[in-house]
Amino acid sequence: MACSILLSGCASIFEGTTQQISVNTTPAGARCTFWKNGGLIADIPSTPGAVTIRKSKDDLFIVCDKPGYVSASFVNRSGLAMATFANILTAGLAWAVDSSRGADNKYQGEVNLALVPAATPAPVEQPRAAPAPTAPEPVPQPRAGTPAPAQVPVAAPAPQQIECTASDGSRIRVAGSGCPAGWAVAR
Repeated sequence: MACSILLSGCASIFEGTTQQISVNTTPAGARCTFWKNGGLIADIPSTPGAVTIRKSKDDLFIVCDKPGYVSASFVNRSGLAMATFANILTAGLAWAVDSSRGADNKYQGEVNLALVPAATPAPVEQPRAAPAPTAPEPVPQPRAGTPAPAQVPVAAPAPQQIECTASDGSRIRVAGSGCPAGWAVAR
């Protein structure tokens, strides 16, 4: 038994060389990629989900993306597995085996990330001036026996126009109190 522990390592026996990592995001439905040493090693197409990765001494980088949200990332640091401490009993001989296999390392098994909505510039509303009160126009009264004059329609006031600018410096004028999405009120 002692020989098999020395040859296979304590952590290799008790904890293995792979580990499952689950990822939950708020809101759900994000795509999460797993990176180690600059290379893509795993992918969760839609959270919540889990992947099984090979353990190593290298940190694991988790990046989650969802349309309409800012990307969120998490560094899952490689730490020592609890079974590694049992290697002390073998004078470090089993540790050499575990270390070469990555079995003496462990990552955080459950990762929770909150995604922040992407900032979209809200239209800046210009303060509206209150219309000045006007006195009603006198309506002429017809004299007895004369036909009443035809009513002339009053023209509707022209809508308020504002000037909007884009990030590339272009400008437009629009009717109303706000600029279209992606545009800001010109100063």
